[in-house]
Amino acid sequence: MKKNQFSPRRAISALAFVALAALTLASCAVDGYDDESFSGGVSGQTLNSPAADSIVFTANADGSKTTITWPVVLGASGYRCSVYNVNDEQNPVAIIADTLVDGTSLVVPRSEDTNYSFSIQTIGNAQLNNADAANATVASFSSYLPGFATIPDGADIAEWLSQNAIPEDSGEIALDLVPGGHYTLNANAEFGNAPVTLRTASENRATITVGEDASFVIKAGFRLKNLVIDAAACTNPLILMNKEPNPATLDIRPAATSKGYYFIEDPVVIVNTLIDNLPDEVINDNKTQYVLSTFLVDNSIIHFNTATGHSSNGSYFNFYDQNGGINQLTLRNSTLYNSSDKQMRYIIRYSNGYRPARAGYDNMGVTFDHTTLYNLVPTGQSANYGGVRGAGKSCTITLDHNIVVNTSHNQFVRRLLGGDPWTGDVEKAFNSNTYVYDGQDAWTMPDPNDVSTWTGEISYDQSGTIISGDPGFADADKGDFTVSSGAQIAAKSGDPRWLK
Repeated sequence: MKKNQFSPRRAISALAFVALAALTLASCAVDGYDDESFSGGVSGQTLNSPAADSIVFTANADGSKTTITWPVVLGASGYRCSVYNVNDEQNPVAIIADTLVDGTSLVVPRSEDTNYSFSIQTIGNAQLNNADAANATVASFSSYLPGFATIPDGADIAEWLSQNAIPEDSGEIALDLVPGGHYTLNANAEFGNAPVTLRTASENRATITVGEDASFVIKAGFRLKNLVIDAAACTNPLILMNKEPNPATLDIRPAATSKGYYFIEDPVVIVNTLIDNLPDEVINDNKTQYVLSTFLVDNSIIHFNTATGHSSNGSYFNFYDQNGGINQLTLRNSTLYNSSDKQMRYIIRYSNGYRPARAGYDNMGVTFDHTTLYNLVPTGQSANYGGVRGAGKSCTITLDHNIVVNTSHNQFVRRLLGGDPWTGDVEKAFNSNTYVYDGQDAWTMPDPNDVSTWTGEISYDQSGTIISGDPGFADADKGDFTVSSGAQIAAKSGDPRWLK
């Protein structure tokens, strides 16, 4: 593998999918078919399977799962369900196969750009003398968004958008770039009220070279997918919130206790993308009171070179100025690193006044999942957002199998928790993380039996699962984070692309 280049994640085996689906089904099955209310007085019948047009497929906010629901068939005891990946129709791959569900919904893993087939057969009820449906119903669903238009190779994206109107009322649309093509962005690319995916519909990713004073300017959901972005000349945040929000999004969440928020409920996503030499922020609220429901960085590399970027007060994810925030921020299977000695001050910064309840949400969260962080804010702060601690049990911080090196000194975890101690109110879901600074563990515990002697990261991660020791990156200064340490390799920690 070439250094500092994107490498697709290894395909997850069908068996792994089945295992995950089984766990999911165990958590979501609805027990109730023993209750007489589900019989509806139906007995002595051969039942029918739910009609195809009654089955609903709904993706979750970050696109990682699909919930499948259907109406109850009275007199049934359950349903036999199967889900297959049918991208290759001649060789379908089982996601779940012949699984009995005793409710009216199930949740299955969802991958990008995948066609699926769902089969459901109603199972009878011997106590009511009801027989199985004679046939299963088969319905199709897909995570592939059809292309709306292809931007010609060599075009400037901002100029093309200025000449080609995007429909505002057609739902999410996809703008395709030519595989292997080369594009420029020399002015702000203004995306309107419709959610937009800007993508290469191929692993042969197109390259976008971003010039000065240029950003992707958004006021709705947005995806950057299967791209290489050369950001060396960029002087703006890569993604900039539009100073003129869509008025239809103002205060659309009735449960919000604070008013004046512009809500973006569709996710903002960077997936399967290499962003190279970014001197500035990933996203900035543009001093406008936005709340993003979901921001996801997935299977991507973001290489920062902040030597020509913001002052030392900058933030990689910045929603500080107008009481807004990102309600669910997730970084997974990705690498974020800075190759410059000049650093920003924060990784994440929201207004201290942001709370999920004020925006009408039950919970907010920050998740780092199988992600590698290097030299982002060596002496700065991983986060600055007083509202996280103020949200108490309504905030969940998840750290799962990450490798954190030379980032936020010995206070990466503390700052993510808003200073909330291990025994405090913020919900903590920590498992198998590594925290290293200058080649040494970023924590000490002189007396393992006396918590009062613990300092650094272990004071705030008392999960008992910390993976100790330098991961031994191959050549971090050149963007090669291949892990050599047996401990991290055994635990499968950090961005999976670096595990050999």
